[in-house]
Amino acid sequence: IGILERVYCGTVASEHMHIMALDERRWIERRLESSRGQWADQHSRQMRIDTLRDLTAAEGLEQFLHRRYVGQKRFSLEGADSLIPLLDEIVQGGGKRGVTDIVIGMAHRGRLNVLVNLLGKAPNELFSEFEGGHDREPRSGSGDVKYHQGFYSNIQTSGGPVHLSLAFNPSHLEIIAPVVQGGCRARQDRYGEEGSDQVLPVIVHGDAAFIGQGVVTETLNLSKTPAYGTGGTIHVVVNNQIGFTTSHPQEARSTLYCTEVAKLIQAPIFHVNADDPDAVLFVTRLALDYRLTFQNDVVIDLVCYRRQGHNEADEPMMTQPHMYGRIRQMETTRAIYARRLVAEGLLTADEPEGMRESYRDSLEQGE
Repeated sequence: IGILERVYCGTVASEHMHIMALDERRWIERRLESSRGQWADQHSRQMRIDTLRDLTAAEGLEQFLHRRYVGQKRFSLEGADSLIPLLDEIVQGGGKRGVTDIVIGMAHRGRLNVLVNLLGKAPNELFSEFEGGHDREPRSGSGDVKYHQGFYSNIQTSGGPVHLSLAFNPSHLEIIAPVVQGGCRARQDRYGEEGSDQVLPVIVHGDAAFIGQGVVTETLNLSKTPAYGTGGTIHVVVNNQIGFTTSHPQEARSTLYCTEVAKLIQAPIFHVNADDPDAVLFVTRLALDYRLTFQNDVVIDLVCYRRQGHNEADEPMMTQPHMYGRIRQMETTRAIYARRLVAEGLLTADEPEGMRESYRDSLEQGE
């Protein structure tokens, strides 16, 4: 009973009993229960230190932009910082398993952070966009706002290079979902029979948009059809528990969770607390392995919060005074995780601050 409580009643929760295939359910249960709920024990010392570096970069970029470009919109990731190590684990884990291409679709929340800290966009280039500069080369396209722009890069992994494509999303919110599927299917068709093992679609959703935007349901509905299927998508819901200004779930939807729509195609749903990065990494690896094993969609519900307003010009205390009264008393995910690693003896007391200073210095130099 103690093991089951640690596995299912802590910072991770799994919804998989709606899946009709018994072998899939048993596979998920074996993976979850064999961990005995000891999420940190599933990762090496170096991996956990690298996770702290990812969190330091995620937090550091947002704080730097907040200070340098006061009041400018950036739709910050703050409160959902674990998205960066989550996506990094998909890239590194996918590369190890033979994935060669990953196509990512997402709306504006956290996009600037993903561009810099995952895809490797130069901070100087981002700063230039904040300051009104733009690339006059023909390849620059039509010049959309900076938090809708896409990017392409090659990331080195232990299994070889992985080509990352962050799709441009000028149309906002979830309309990118079918675009990502089309881009993935085209790449998979070029690779041939092994295409669905080599090309992986990843879509980052908002919680209110995932349940509220009809295009999500339409895309899910086509996911297993011969003409449109891509062998499964990893869906990451950045669940900051607030739909623009509506914070009470009963005022935003008629379901218990924002992820209920995924049950349409019997996709497993893993809920995880974003303030427990060890649990986030475990769930990410589980979701990736499930998708590559069973060629089906899978959902990671990253339960988090939004530290700033809808955009940085908003004052969230006007619409959610109780929620933001609590948020402003909370430590950041990086601070919580750094204290944990120091307490476990993985780092000395001054090393986390050294990471912060090093990242801040690199941003000052535009690197």
